[in-house]
Amino acid sequence: MSLVKKLLTLIDTINTWTGRIFACLIIPLMFLIVFEVFTRRILGNPTVWTFEVITQLYAALFMMAAPLTLLLNRHVSVDLFATRLSPKARAVMDILTYLIFFFPFVLILFNEGFEYAKLSWELMEKKHSAGFAMPIYPLKTIIPVTAFLLFLQGISIVVKKIIFLKTER
Repeated sequence: MSLVKKLLTLIDTINTWTGRIFACLIIPLMFLIVFEVFTRRILGNPTVWTFEVITQLYAALFMMAAPLTLLLNRHVSVDLFATRLSPKARAVMDILTYLIFFFPFVLILFNEGFEYAKLSWELMEKKHSAGFAMPIYPLKTIIPVTAFLLFLQGISIVVKKIIFLKTER
């Protein structure tokens, strides 16, 4: 059982640090937004590149924070029925919903995201905007990476729920 707990801790640690590292993108994102507002509103001369970079940084932050958000149980959820259930019944319901909804969705996201990123890398895809051709294949790579990390976190959560059902801890 200690090997299982070590693997669960490893998954949680990977997602915690990934989320923390990508959360640091909020700092350059904030400065770029201020710069964009300044150049657009004060100078009346917006730049094309800032909007492109802001969009990609936000997308990376949003996607790579998802596994940590799942770990911390901070995703939006509707708990109309779950709050009325006992802790054991809630654990069973969580396991079933992960198996029926979460894992199929994440596997489809991984598969489609992988193909999407692969094609983008093959084409060395760039954003087509006036005067600024920013590469977008690194950003598209984040889609299957996020799906994989979400899958791992889902496994961690389901195994913890199973352990809870067996041990009531």
